[in-house]
Amino acid sequence: MNNPIILRALDGSNPLAFLAALGTLRLLHLHRPEASICMKWVREEVWRPELSGLSLPEDELCKSLLVAKTVPIESFGKLGKDITVPTQMYREFVEEAFHVVKEKSNRTHADFAAAFGSEVCEEEGKDRIERTDFCFITGSGHQHFLGTMEGLAQKVTEHHISDALFGEWRKDEKLSMRWDPSDAAEYAFRWGDPSKEGARSVWGANWLAIEALPLFPAQPTRHGLRTTGFTEGGRGEWPQFTWPIWTHEASLDTVRSLLSFADLQQEGHDMTHVRLRGIEEVYRAPRVRIGQGANFKVSFRPATVV
Repeated sequence: MNNPIILRALDGSNPLAFLAALGTLRLLHLHRPEASICMKWVREEVWRPELSGLSLPEDELCKSLLVAKTVPIESFGKLGKDITVPTQMYREFVEEAFHVVKEKSNRTHADFAAAFGSEVCEEEGKDRIERTDFCFITGSGHQHFLGTMEGLAQKVTEHHISDALFGEWRKDEKLSMRWDPSDAAEYAFRWGDPSKEGARSVWGANWLAIEALPLFPAQPTRHGLRTTGFTEGGRGEWPQFTWPIWTHEASLDTVRSLLSFADLQQEGHDMTHVRLRGIEEVYRAPRVRIGQGANFKVSFRPATVV
């Protein structure tokens, strides 16, 4: 008998926790393809993810996730520490990913390439690619998108994963992808200057969230690059990340479909229609830029129910 496992440290209203839940589901699906692993959300004061299709104690689950890590850090080397790279460089990165799929039947490199950006969408007036809306760090304050991934790959342990899924979310120094709204350290709302405190993050949650990125590919459109799950703001408005909370067991493929459900992005969407898909609640968090000049930071603001 497989007993459901509730990831009791994850709060579905927090974008970092939501991504960590998806990263967990994706890793387990890839690591145990023979199992019918599903996820749904249950209300325990807040929404918590519940896994089914497993027969593992918590410590074995964390060990499995550590072994299952898929981020191909070695493949990112030619891009450097960030994905603010010239179009031709990214084109070569994508072509290499295609060859890996063709020769080794391994699409992990390609999945991350599709999540990071596109060689056919270029920033206006600059010889560099447009990037995923999940790219919150580009070198400002010595925080690097790929560099942070590499640091997490070297440092994350079973203990960090256990704390992220079942613990108290203890924060370690540095290595933040800045997807936790608590990273939005705005001077106007703090007693002291947050820029002097340095970045701190829940390493395990950040690592698991990175593993969710292939579920959010970035697609070229006539309006430029668009990231799955994000609604582009109008003039003077910020892009917003919108995600669903579903209450029926869903496989990874079903979850992938729910994340791209267009109705979620519509203002004033009909919840009756949305609930027909098994979605009980929808959260939205704006992606904001904090600070001036070269020392700006990008973060999520806390989510609201929409």
